Amino acid sequence: MQAFLNEFCHNKNTTLKKKLFLTTLLFCLLNVNAQVTLRIEPGVLLETDSNNLGLLLNIEPKVKVYENSVIGLRFGISINPQKFEIDDSSQFFIDDLDDNGIISFVPTFDYYLNENYYRPYIGLGIGYYLFNNIDVSNRNGSLGILEGSVNNQLGFLLRGGLELGNTRFGLEYNFIPKADIEMPNGQIIGTVDNSYLGLSIGFIIGGRKRLKEL
Repeated sequence: MQAFLNEFCHNKNTTLKKKLFLTTLLFCLLNVNAQVTLRIEPGVLLETDSNNLGLLLNIEPKVKVYENSVIGLRFGISINPQKFEIDDSSQFFIDDLDDNGIISFVPTFDYYLNENYYRPYIGLGIGYYLFNNIDVSNRNGSLGILEGSVNNQLGFLLRGGLELGNTRFGLEYNFIPKADIEMPNGQIIGTVDNSYLGLSIGFIIGGRKRLKEL
């Protein structure tokens, strides 16, 4: 970085306008970086049809935009949230209900009710949820295991909870419209409900203990 700045400042081929523009851009980036905090939230799912534990993990850079208002971009992973419905259960069944996952990218908005050490909050977001394919078996065994595809969906996030210093205790609901399970030949054999309710505990990495200090 230091070598780059020396070359940039002393290179005669760099015009004054370019220097001013790049200096201003660098200043803005450094200023924004100083205000951004990174939150990590592991948690569990409260309702799932899987025999295995439902888990979630959210990673979210956040920045304060106005008084008690904060925006962020949540990168989320959830394991085992699906609830399957097969139209003809006498012919098809899900080969493995366990360890199916969802990846989500959700812009978020949080509003804090105060700026104290104990800060209740509510939040919402709307974003994109990505699903993995599903292993489907035919009960007569003639076709072996087939791969059912599920279209990715837009979903809605609603959440709330309490922050104590750098620690957040939250409850979130991710509403995702039901998606069709489509076989390789185009046949729709059922639907999957990927909506999930999760309980999490979050920690700020490199953050500050009070909202007003962001």
